Order: sequence, then structure tokens, then C-alpha cells
Amino acid sequence: MSTSHTTLKAVEKAILQFLDGTQIFNPRFFYKVYEGYGFAASKTFKNVNAGANKQILFRNPVGSGRQINIILIEVVGLAQLYAEIYVGNTITAVGTPVTPLNLRPSTGISSVAQVAYDGTYTLGTLIYDMVCPGGSRNFAVGGALAIGEAVMLDEDVNFVLKIINASASATDFSARAVWWEEPI
Repeated sequence: MSTSHTTLKAVEKAILQFLDGTQIFNPRFFYKVYEGYGFAASKTFKNVNAGANKQILFRNPVGSGRQINIILIEVVGLAQLYAEIYVGNTITAVGTPVTPLNLRPSTGISSVAQVAYDGTYTLGTLIYDMVCPGGSRNFAVGGALAIGEAVMLDEDVNFVLKIINASASATDFSARAVWWEEPI
């Protein structure tokens, strides 16, 4: 009995296919991870009171030299939540930073994105508003939502993800973003 290993045929911009014929779902993102410009960040909030919210800042600072291309924002909760995204926000205090993870850490490339929570933000324009299904107390089944549209942040652009506990009791929830950065 022979053991076969799945290996890449080639890593080029034109061909991203394994020897067994499997193709990469998002070849652009895979290639950016290969180059060292693919990143992810996540944060879990525990025991958030009913009706309370947490806000997460995602910003491409002035002079970063990169465009940020977000491909996924995911919110997961143990109870019902509302998720809102705002653009054109005023940032008075950045808050507690979240360090982005390079999805190919051996490259040593750091993200230029500023990801933080619990800062002081004056919210701008609401552009996205969704319900993350769930329940409360004995019926807290939880749920997840994924915002899968592509979001491109040029330098000096930010958005704030506001997650609101819409259940009748305290709950835990988390948020995650996945993106690549394109040198400009």
C-alpha cells in the first residue's frame, strides 16, 4: 500500500492546483498567503451583558504603503447578536490592540492593519446590518454569521464592527477577519 501526499504542482499566479487536480478556492488569496501578505485576527468577548455591545476597529493607517483586501468577517455567538459595520468613523482613542497573525509566519512580514477594541469611536455611516441567530437562557443555541463581501481599505480608511448582545442574558461571542495586503 503506497502513501500519497498532496503537493503543489506549482505556485504561480496562473496555476494554483494540486497534483490530484484539486483547485484552490480563492487562488488570489492563496497566492498572497504564499507571498506572506495573508493575515487573520480574532477576538473573543466573554460574559457581555444583555443589551451591551463591543466595537472592533479595523483601520488602514495613513502611509501604510498597502491596500487591505478583506475577504471574510465572521461573528459567532452563544446567543442572538446584531452585527453592524460602520465606515467614516472618527477615532478618538484606538483602544486595546489585537495583533494580526501572518498566515505564513515564516516570512516575518507584519500586517499594517490596526485592529483594536474598546476604543473611543464616533460611528460614521452604517453600511451593513445583520442578525446572528441564537436564543437566551435555556434556549441559547447560538449561531454564526459571515460577511463574505470583499472590502477594500485604502490608506486612511477604517471601519468599525459593532456587535450587540440581543439576548436577555450575558453571553460570549467572537469576531474574526481574514485579509490580504497589496503593496502599493
